[in-house]
Amino acid sequence: MTLLASNLVQASTLEQLYNKEKILTSAKMIALRKTSIVGQLDYQHLKNIHHFLFVDVYSWAGKDRYEANITAVFGKGTTHFTPYDKLPLVSTALFEALKDEAYFNGQNLDAFAKSAASFMNGLNILHPFREGNGRTQRIFMEYVAKNAGYVLSFHNITAYEMLKASIVGAQGNIYLMEEIFKKSLVNIK
Repeated sequence: MTLLASNLVQASTLEQLYNKEKILTSAKMIALRKTSIVGQLDYQHLKNIHHFLFVDVYSWAGKDRYEANITAVFGKGTTHFTPYDKLPLVSTALFEALKDEAYFNGQNLDAFAKSAASFMNGLNILHPFREGNGRTQRIFMEYVAKNAGYVLSFHNITAYEMLKASIVGAQGNIYLMEEIFKKSLVNIK
């Protein structure tokens, strides 16, 4: 299924689609500043955030690539994301690890930054959705941080910084992502 075939905004070009998507999801992200998506910090919670953000844009909002039967190989540059048929297994392992780590509760800021960077790297490599992974991941991580007693805001992080951290992370080194978290966290406990 092509991106244009799945859009709900009657866009006939990718440029129209991305412009309408940006407008609609920006409004939804502002709404999330007032009302959070309640959940258990699990995979379903991540999918619920995605659904909220993209329900007006895509027919598969809130469904991962496996559930939406999007079988194409996904990647950026030399980074290959989790194959669609492996999403159930890999997502279960990733979110069970988050739960086993008690959602990073009780960790000091440096430890939390390292744990959160590692988990965010896992989410990025999972890349469960056809579109909107980054926005969904950042909101989810704000919820993880809040649950652990921190305020997390990526507002001062550039798209280039996040991209570079993601590329280096996919190569096995999370130091740039860890630095992003350290710059973006405030302890509220």
